[in-house]
Amino acid sequence: MKKILAPLLVLVFLAACSPGSPTPVAASLSVDYTFATASWLADLYTCAGKIDLVSEQRAADSFDPQANLALRLGAPSGLSTPSYQIGSEDLLVVVNKVTPVTSLTTEQAAGLFSGRITDWGQIDPGKSGAVQPWVFPAGEDVEQLFEQAVLGGTPVSSQARLASTPDEMSQAIAADPNAVGILPRHWKAGDVTAVLTAASVPVLALTPAQPDPGVAGLIACLQSK
Repeated sequence: MKKILAPLLVLVFLAACSPGSPTPVAASLSVDYTFATASWLADLYTCAGKIDLVSEQRAADSFDPQANLALRLGAPSGLSTPSYQIGSEDLLVVVNKVTPVTSLTTEQAAGLFSGRITDWGQIDPGKSGAVQPWVFPAGEDVEQLFEQAVLGGTPVSSQARLASTPDEMSQAIAADPNAVGILPRHWKAGDVTAVLTAASVPVLALTPAQPDPGVAGLIACLQSK
């Protein structure tokens, strides 16, 4: 069953500047982004046009507070600066393609990642094997939102292994028929099967203050894609 995160913030869409109005545009802008939002970079550079973008991938809890723009999934706790929705993303629970389990409930997923379910036979009598959960580092937005949607404050199993990138996650799941992991839908690839859409979350553009016309125009362009 799809579980949608409760709205964390009222998201405001920006209107583009009226035709013919001169808009001052910065020569360069700094942009931080998480690996989960890397799929939006191509549109970002297209929208930027002649603006020089200096982009850097960071964990969601390591953004530069002075960056002109930051892209992440969902709103962080205690957000007090402006944010604007530029898209949406699904968080998927994925397994090896040979695993006979074809779907999971949120409760079953919580059991797998918390360690309450340690053998696949507890879910499907036709399959046995020690469950090997894979997660992302705690500072990543996708991990924070997954834990909020599925685990609800329950700690991740001490047996969970860490993947630092979506590619590493995909490869780990594809190599182990007993593995279970997490991927943003835009990053689903390889020999893995999605068995649960754990949450649907907004892709946000954050600014340290009210955006100037150049940044506002860039965000409005992203919203139109």
